[in-house]
Amino acid sequence: MVQSKEWDWSSVEQDKWVRPSEDSVYLAKKWQEEGVHSILDLGCGRGRHALYFTQKGFKVTAVDLSAEAIEYNIRIQKEQGVDYLCKRADMMNLPFANDAFDRVFSYHVISHQDTTGVQQVLQEIARVLKPGGKVFLTLCSKEHYAFSQSDFPRLDENTVLKTEVAEVEVPHFFADKEILKKLFAGYEFEYVRHITECIMNENAGKERSHFFIEAVVQKDASPLDYSHIIGSIVECTMDRPMGTYHPRFPDIYYPINYGYVNGVMAGDGAEQDVYILGVDKPLETITGKVIAVFHRHNDVEDSWIVAPEGMDFSDEEILEQISFQEKFFDGVLFRK
Repeated sequence: MVQSKEWDWSSVEQDKWVRPSEDSVYLAKKWQEEGVHSILDLGCGRGRHALYFTQKGFKVTAVDLSAEAIEYNIRIQKEQGVDYLCKRADMMNLPFANDAFDRVFSYHVISHQDTTGVQQVLQEIARVLKPGGKVFLTLCSKEHYAFSQSDFPRLDENTVLKTEVAEVEVPHFFADKEILKKLFAGYEFEYVRHITECIMNENAGKERSHFFIEAVVQKDASPLDYSHIIGSIVECTMDRPMGTYHPRFPDIYYPINYGYVNGVMAGDGAEQDVYILGVDKPLETITGKVIAVFHRHNDVEDSWIVAPEGMDFSDEEILEQISFQEKFFDGVLFRK
C-alpha cells in the first residue's frame, strides 16, 4: 500500500474539472427517486459534483487530499450561495462515523492507489455507508492504453506509476472483471459498465477504458449506545463563550456557550465538544449534566449537550439552540 498523493491542480485543464459529469446528472435524478438524503463526494476535486448534488437538494459532504482543492470548494460555495461540508482527508482513513451516508460518489479517484490501497478504500467506503447504502465509482480498466505503457514504472501486477502532468508519481490501479469480483466481495453489484473512449485525433491509439460501477453494501448497522454518557455529571471549560465567533470561520457566531469536557477525549483526538444550555451569560467553566448527545454522521466526533443539574429541554429546543453550527452536519439527537 502506497502513500496517497494529491493532484497538482495548477497543471490541469481548468474548465474540464468544473462541469458535472454525465453520470452525476443521471444519478441525481435516480437518487432523488430513491429518497436519498446524504452523499459523500469522495475525491471532490474542485467541487463540480459536490456543488451539483447540493443544488439538487442533497446533504453533501465533500473530501479531497488537496488543500488547494478544498480552498477552491470553500470559495465556490460562497460565490454560488450554497453550503456543503468540505474537509481535507485521505480516502484511506475517512474522518467519519460508521453508517454515515446513504450514498458515496467517487469519480476517477480510487484508482489512484495500488491494489492493497484500493482494497482499503473499498473497506472504508463500506464502513461509512449505511446498511443498504450504495457506492458509485469508476475504476481504470486494463484495456486502458496506460496499463500497457512500458515507460510507466509498475508497483504491482495491477498498478503503474504515472509520469504525466498533474499525475506525476500518482499510482494508477487497473482492473478486470475477475479483480472486480474480489474487490467487491462485501457488495452486491447493481450495474457494471465498461466504456472505452474512441480517440479520433492525433492521439489515436491512446484509448482510455474505465469501469463505471454502482454497488450496494452488504452489512448490518453498527449499534450506538450513549446510556453511559447521558445523565453523567461533567466538568467543562469554555473555549468559545457565548457572544464570540469561530476562530477560523468568522461567519459562525456562538449564541450559547461552547467548549469541551475536561479530560474526555473525542474521536478527533481532541477533548470532547460540548454545548451548554440554560445559561444566559458567557462562562469560563461549568459543572453540569449531560442531557443529550448529537451524533454527527459525517464527522468522527459527537457533541454532548450539557445543562445545569435540574434543568432539561425538549428535543426541538435542543436542536434549535445548536442549529447555528450543527446545520453544517448531518446527524441525529440521542436522549436516554
